[in-house]
Amino acid sequence: MRLRVNLSQLAAALSVLLLAAGCQLLGVGERNLLENPGFESGREGWSWREHSPHWSDFEIVDAPVRSGRGAAHLSLRHGPEDAPRSTGIFGVVQEIPPDVVPERVGGWYRVDRWEKSDPRAHLYLQFVAIVWGDPRTPEIVNPKRPPRNLENYQLRYYLAGAARPAFQLLNGVVLLVSPELPQLGQWKHFEVSLKDDLQEYWDVVPEGHEYIRLLFEARWDRLPPGASIAAEVTFDDLYAR
Repeated sequence: MRLRVNLSQLAAALSVLLLAAGCQLLGVGERNLLENPGFESGREGWSWREHSPHWSDFEIVDAPVRSGRGAAHLSLRHGPEDAPRSTGIFGVVQEIPPDVVPERVGGWYRVDRWEKSDPRAHLYLQFVAIVWGDPRTPEIVNPKRPPRNLENYQLRYYLAGAARPAFQLLNGVVLLVSPELPQLGQWKHFEVSLKDDLQEYWDVVPEGHEYIRLLFEARWDRLPPGASIAAEVTFDDLYAR
């Protein structure tokens, strides 16, 4: 896994200025590639990695919401009384068909609780984009020694809570959006330039792939036995353009 500071944050900074001026972040007539992006239709269009032992489900709530009547809420809990669980992932997932590669992905999150009893544990928010089924994947990941049976390459954006990766991935690049702890009780906007970043860090635009999986997560890694985690995170008004 390669760690990079994301140089495309000028666009995000401009978005913040537009927000302060009360302007729309998304251009008029632009199509949001996400189904049910504001969770107004409940869970429709969204899933979670239910077959993974590390994942837990999300819930739809009517408060807090940034707009409308719904949002996706993630309630992270683990205590000394629970069976050891080094990794816990909570999030919402949607897949983009291969006919388009999103130029921008973003949205809003809110954190209302953020606690860990052991400083060695990694507790953070991230957005992940995984390109599945690009036939060039082995050569993209390692042109000199293409790994066998590798099906995807990834960009992993650390939105808050972590300044360094908790683990290494051969096929993953980590981009630091913000290493700071999240501010409690406030809606926070984020946006990344996905297509440009794929070109910059993997030197490709996906072609011939099956889909691009987008994951909006709150998670912990390397939680020592007996340690505890408690966090409340909400996502709303997500978009892919």
